[in-house]
Amino acid sequence: MSRYIKYLLTSFIILFSALAHADYTLGAGDSVRIIVYGDADLTREIRVAEDGLITLPLIGEVTVGGLTPMQAEKRIAEQLKRGGFIANPQVSVLILEFKSKMVSVLGGVLKPGRYPVTHPSDVKDIIAEAGGLTADASEIITVVRNDKRSEYDLNEVIERRNLSAQDIRLIGDETVYISVRDVAVTGQVQRPGKYGIQGGTRKISDFVALAGGANEAAGESLFFTTSRSGSPDTKEINIDELFRSPAAEFNKDLVPGDVIYIPKAPQVYIYGEVQRPGMYKIDKNMTVMQAIAKAGGITIRGTQRSVKLHRKDADGKLVKQTPELTGTLMDEDVLFIEESLL
Repeated sequence: MSRYIKYLLTSFIILFSALAHADYTLGAGDSVRIIVYGDADLTREIRVAEDGLITLPLIGEVTVGGLTPMQAEKRIAEQLKRGGFIANPQVSVLILEFKSKMVSVLGGVLKPGRYPVTHPSDVKDIIAEAGGLTADASEIITVVRNDKRSEYDLNEVIERRNLSAQDIRLIGDETVYISVRDVAVTGQVQRPGKYGIQGGTRKISDFVALAGGANEAAGESLFFTTSRSGSPDTKEINIDELFRSPAAEFNKDLVPGDVIYIPKAPQVYIYGEVQRPGMYKIDKNMTVMQAIAKAGGITIRGTQRSVKLHRKDADGKLVKQTPELTGTLMDEDVLFIEESLL
C-alpha cells in the first residue's frame, strides 16, 4: 500500500471518528490515540487518568477530561506551539475505547441496569447488552438525552428505517427505556387488561380487538384518554364507526400510557307479566314498547294499561308513574307490568 493511500485511509478514519463522536466528552478510563502530523514519535495511545489527565512527550501533562475530542486537539496543539516545539502543529484525537460513560437501560429488558459505552454503540446494541426484550415488552423505545426525549419504533431501529445513525447513536449519559404492556383496555370488554404495542398492533381498534371486543353490556361509545401532550385528553368514539372506518383519523395510533375505556350501556329492569323478565340494555332512543318487546312481550295476565315505570327524580327519589308506550327510557329505569284484574 502506497504512503498516499495510507494517508487517505488514515484521514478517512479520523474524519469519521471526529464526526461520530464530536459531542462526546472525554473522561477517566477512555483510551485515545493522539496523532501529531509530521512527528511520528509524538503519536501515542493513552488512557485518560482518574483526574482527567494524559501525559505526552515534550509537553507533559494535559487536562483533557470534560473536553470533546476537537477541544482536546486544540489544547494539545496550543501547548505544543506555546512550548516552541512545533510552529504549526496539526493534532488529531481518536477515541479507541469508551470507559467513562454509562447508559441506563430500564423497563422491558431481561437485565436492566447501567452499562458502559465501551465502543461506538447504538440503541439496539445496548438492548442486546441488557439481555434483549422481555416477553411483555412493547416495541416502543424512549431515549432520554439531557432534557430531550425521543421515541422510536424497535422495527425502525433494527432496519434503520426513517432513522439516521445520529438518531440512535449512544455516547453515554443517556437513559433507554423500553415500554412494557402499559396500554390499558378497561370496562365492558371480554378481556380487560394491559396490552403491549407489538407487531401491527397500533390503533385503538387493534387494542379493542385484542381485549376480545365489547361485551353484551357495553355501550355504543368508548372513551380514549392520552397524556401525550402533557395533560390528559379524552375523546368519545362510536364503536361501530371505529370498526366500519378503521382508516379514519379518530382511530389513532397508541403510545404507552394510553387508556381505552368502554362504559356499561344504560340498563332497564323489566319484571312482572312479561315472557322474559330481566335486565336489558337500552338501545339508542329505545321506547317503553320496544323494551317490552325485547323481554318477549306481555303475558296473557298483563295488559298495556298495567305497565308502570319507576324512575329516579333529580333528588334520587323513586317516582312511580304510568308511562306513554312511545316514551323513551333512561338508565336504571324499572318497568313493572302488573297483573291485570280483568
